[in-house]
Amino acid sequence: SNDALSNDGILNQYKINQIKSARLLGRGINGALNKESLSLFWAGSALEFCVKATEVWVNVSSKYDTHEPWIAIQVNGRTVNRFMVEKSLGNYWVCIARNLNPQKENLITIMKDTQPMSGEANHSLFINEVAMNKDGEFCKPKDYSCKIEFVGDSITTGEGLVGGPDEQEWITQWMACNDNYAVRTARILDAEFSIMSQCGWGICWGWDGNRNSCIPKHYNKVCSVMWGDYQNSLGVNEDFDFKGGSDFVVINLGTNDNGAFSQQPWIDESGKEYKLSVGNDNNPSEKDATELIEGIKSFLNNVRQKNPNAKIIWVWGMIKLQILPSTILKGIELYKKEFDDKNVFALELDAMEDVEHTVYEKGSRGHPGPKTHCLAAEKISDFIKSLN
Repeated sequence: SNDALSNDGILNQYKINQIKSARLLGRGINGALNKESLSLFWAGSALEFCVKATEVWVNVSSKYDTHEPWIAIQVNGRTVNRFMVEKSLGNYWVCIARNLNPQKENLITIMKDTQPMSGEANHSLFINEVAMNKDGEFCKPKDYSCKIEFVGDSITTGEGLVGGPDEQEWITQWMACNDNYAVRTARILDAEFSIMSQCGWGICWGWDGNRNSCIPKHYNKVCSVMWGDYQNSLGVNEDFDFKGGSDFVVINLGTNDNGAFSQQPWIDESGKEYKLSVGNDNNPSEKDATELIEGIKSFLNNVRQKNPNAKIIWVWGMIKLQILPSTILKGIELYKKEFDDKNVFALELDAMEDVEHTVYEKGSRGHPGPKTHCLAAEKISDFIKSLN
């Protein structure tokens, strides 16, 4: 049966477009909540609704080739469950809360915990229905105080936040956006949040120097890091409706651009070789520095066009950058001067190498662990409070 069953019998089931008070966190297609089911694209994207109910279920489905999507369930902003969505089961029901106080309004967040897999034509995740006990009801969730967008790489995806330091496989199991610095920052500030992030990607090139792995060129679209007919049918190449923009935009890019300087030259499809080089002063060569500075200026200008009233904060340092900090700062300062934009800021965060000491503070895959993410959230939220 495709019915959601409680201990007492069949529950009331609701398609997404029947939940009038539901909201979408993160990037979605136009009218995403007016459809029967909801496609979640980015890590941190979520269906959120408020209920007075004793029991809540969700109907989910997915497609993928290798890397399964994971879902995190939060009740009133705290993660209570996390599970992979298995494609072989089709559309299926999962109980996500039981024995709640039916007199209390509980905020339920059903979050995609893992990033879009740009190398997979089929990678997708759907929330199809929600169910609850017969006498349960939806309520209107209280409005958030502000809106924050986060743009980043694997750190913003939450790679390494599950598993210990010995875990090295590149698999979605070790990614947990629900507990990362971005979500923590948003919870501290009572903010609606949106995240776009890709492991290994950068400002102008990725961890291996790949010129295609740059986040800024995808900023205006819903989720154009995905490709192919199936993804296009889901709306990944739609222009994203910024609806006037966010109050704050936090950009955490540069870690992979920095790391690429120690990699072999990248060769594009035409056979052209791209070699990154560092001068005696441990700064990028003039050619590479110029490209990065122009990339930073161009991206900040685009972010400003889409978020006219936002305070934009460029952060770095959760993994130490040996080469790029001064180049990033130069790009920011030149943009501010050229465009007369006083609402752009730079903020260095605590490095995992300096603050993580015990195995429980460290993450997997050489990425920041819980302690670094907690400290980053505190520092960013304090900085944002100081701007108001």
